[in-house]
This record gives sequence, structure tokens and C-alpha cells, in this order.
Amino acid sequence: SPQGHATDIFTRWACEYIEARAHTGQPFFLYLAYNAPHDPVQPPPDWLEKVKRREPGISEKRAKLVALIEHLDSGIGQVLDTLDRTGLTPNTLVIFTSDNGGVLRNEANNGPWRSGKQHMYEGGLRVPGAARWPGHIAPGSHTERICLSMDIFATACAVAGVKPPANIDG
Repeated sequence: SPQGHATDIFTRWACEYIEARAHTGQPFFLYLAYNAPHDPVQPPPDWLEKVKRREPGISEKRAKLVALIEHLDSGIGQVLDTLDRTGLTPNTLVIFTSDNGGVLRNEANNGPWRSGKQHMYEGGLRVPGAARWPGHIAPGSHTERICLSMDIFATACAVAGVKPPANIDG
């Protein structure tokens, strides 16, 4: 089995896949489902130390969650850098989202929203949604529209020029 932190392993696999696909000239789909920031909250020690140095007085629990998220963010950056390096960025739609709000017992911050993961309040349901597609989506743009992961399928079909199946709810 692979050795190392899951975020690093998933990042490496994704970058290797992108590099391999870059040479084919064919379209591809990559579903990269990181398990961070999921339980168990075990960031790499060096990432945890960075957070603790930067934020003196932070609780251990919160520091671990922040470090795990920042480590994930670095992995996503490496994937985006690989798209840039291989020249695939202009023709690649990247969508980032999550499946639920943060876990309160891990000291997640769900902003003004009530509650967290496993609850039907907005703190458990509201998640980030971001997309990058140069030439199609203006950098820094935003919308107040609600984004649901179920909508991604219909959007991906439209982007690929494929008619989605009838009667899908998305």
C-alpha cells in the first residue's frame, strides 16, 4: 500500500494522471476526492507547527484542523500548477466543492451559519463552490446563486457538448 499522508498521495496521483493525459490530446475527467479535512484530523507535523507558530494561543484541536485544511489547499495548488505546466489550463474546467459543513467538535468555523456536519441547518449544508476556467469564467468573479453538487453533472455535460439524459434533477 502507498506510504505517506493521504493528501500527498492523492495529489501525486492526480498530478501524474494529468501529466499522462496531457500527452494524449484527448479530453479527460478527473474526480479528485480528497478525504481531508475529515476525521481523523491528522495533519503532517510540519504543517501543524507552521500554524502554531503563526497563531500563538490557538487550541490544539483548531490548529490541527487549520493545518489539515492548509495542507489540502497546498495539494490543490499543486494540481492547478500541473495543469498550468502541461498547458491544459485554458481548456480545463476545475470545480471545487465540499459535501457538508465543518465538524463543530473539531472546532470548525461555519461562519454565521447554525450548526455543522450531520445537521440540516445551514452550517451543515452550506459549502464552498468555486470554479476555474480561463477564458470562460472571469477571475475573481462571484455569484450569490446557490450551488449544489447535483448540478455539476448537467454543467459538465453542457461544457462537453453532450446532452444530459432526460429527467435528471440538476
